[in-house]
Amino acid sequence: MSIWTGIETEFNAIVADARSIPEKLAALVDLHGKAQSLSSIESTVTSIIEDAAKATADKVTEILTAVGKL
Repeated sequence: MSIWTGIETEFNAIVADARSIPEKLAALVDLHGKAQSLSSIESTVTSIIEDAAKATADKVTEILTAVGKL
């Protein structure tokens, strides 16, 4: 499952949920922030991977740094 499928699933669950409109709106705002973060990370990782001038070890280090694991 891609990260975007997960976002879509979460969106559909929020919409179908029995919570009040303000609670749904708050959940959708949180989901939007999550999607923006994932989009930014995806873009950063893609640009690192596609940089032919970098060695693989450097790419791994940059990716781990980008996702907060280093």
